[in-house]
Amino acid sequence: MAQNGGGKGWITDPETGIAKMPRHWELLLEWLLMGPDRQPKYQQDFAAEHEMHADSIRRIKRDPRFIKEWDRRASELNINPERVQSVIDALWAAAAGGDVKAASLYLQYIDKFTPRRKMILDDERDVAGYSNEELAEALEAEVIGLRMVESA
Repeated sequence: MAQNGGGKGWITDPETGIAKMPRHWELLLEWLLMGPDRQPKYQQDFAAEHEMHADSIRRIKRDPRFIKEWDRRASELNINPERVQSVIDALWAAAAGGDVKAASLYLQYIDKFTPRRKMILDDERDVAGYSNEELAEALEAEVIGLRMVESA
């Protein structure tokens, strides 16, 4: 594997056998994970501040070991319940304000928490054979049953 871009300096922990990236790679990763509020804002400015060549940063970001750790850490960050909740809160606020797309996304999100109910009919007929009145009666009975469950 090419070593340009600072690939040297990886250390294997003798106790765990896990490879540890060089300190300047770790600093770059932490900076990348800060998101849009990071300082300095641009990669070339980060490179200058840490006495690295801008091309080295591009090479580090392409290193499979770095990518693997970056993906792992970003996943942990992105599934953080506080972050998810803040997005859901923003969706709710936009949906309540009349944003149809936000409402659709919010409903898609909460759908996975809604318990599924299966309608079982003693009738041998296929549901497609029901008349509109029969379907309406079956649905009304289900709604009444759900309201009783909610109020209990």
